[in-house]
Amino acid sequence: MKKLLITADSDDATKLLTGLTGSRIEPVHLPLEHYKYASDRKQGIVLEDQREVYNFVVFGSLRNSRHYLTWLNQFDLQDEFRQKIHLVMNRPEMEFLEKHEIPAILPKENARPIDIMEFLLRISISGGVLYPCAEESSEEIPGLLQELQIPVSELTVCRSVPFEKSEIDQKRKEIKKVEPDGILFHSRSSVIRTRTAFPDIDLSSKKLIAASAGVAEKLRQEGFVPEVTAEGSWESIIKEFED
Repeated sequence: MKKLLITADSDDATKLLTGLTGSRIEPVHLPLEHYKYASDRKQGIVLEDQREVYNFVVFGSLRNSRHYLTWLNQFDLQDEFRQKIHLVMNRPEMEFLEKHEIPAILPKENARPIDIMEFLLRISISGGVLYPCAEESSEEIPGLLQELQIPVSELTVCRSVPFEKSEIDQKRKEIKKVEPDGILFHSRSSVIRTRTAFPDIDLSSKKLIAASAGVAEKLRQEGFVPEVTAEGSWESIIKEFED
């Protein structure tokens, strides 16, 4: 495989694209996701009233970190939430938060969701977890926390903005020119987005890469079997293409 289609939002995909530089893979980046800040006013009021319940804030992406900061500013919670324990999965998130004077803990370099879980189980501090995320997201960490019976509340800080028809038409023209050999599905929702945006692609003729076990399950539900299943992080995906 030479050309790999990547459809993640530009903010999310930066680390992957950088990591593939100099590899045998030529990334074909055609984002099918774009996000803007959005908050649920009622949810914000409830969380504002119950803010002492949450001792931890956990992030699954740099995108969520950016919009979380906007949420803090909107509700004027910067000083109080700065005292919470902020857990991140990679260095760019940590550097971004610390740039804005929010101390962050990286439990392990290039952490996976399981590393966040292990860290929470090791420390003795009790309290709930706040998880900033996109509207109607299906990310892995909240589900894992629930399985461990750790109280978690998902906080909507952004929402997906649909592309204009002209933008999708342009992406369809571009993909016909490059003809990728493989497709990376970075999330469960990316499976549906990719099939909808590019209905003419014959997935059975492509090498399908699932970013996590959950994504692989979604592909199977749609009738496709991934050739590669990574461990849920950009780093684990990059490792699949190392010589």
